[in-house]
Amino acid sequence: MNDPVHAVLTFDAGVPVAVDGETVSVAEAIRELNFRAGVVRSSLGSVAVRVARMALPAGSGEVDIALYEGRVVGLVARSEESLYDFAS
Repeated sequence: MNDPVHAVLTFDAGVPVAVDGETVSVAEAIRELNFRAGVVRSSLGSVAVRVARMALPAGSGEVDIALYEGRVVGLVARSEESLYDFAS
């Protein structure tokens, strides 16, 4: 059984600007998530970006997202409006 794939997406004004600290465009973020999840020509990357964005009320901050077997299975959001920080 494979382990979930994790990535930290950074958003600025609702737009993904980095994956694990590496600056990317929106298209690059989607391609990177698909690549890490081992899928080709899938909507998983775009779904993951959309779900992560929805976790940030103000549209800016970071989201730790987990992908497993073609699905988004978990996320933790951190922003200026968050009550809590990432779990250790």
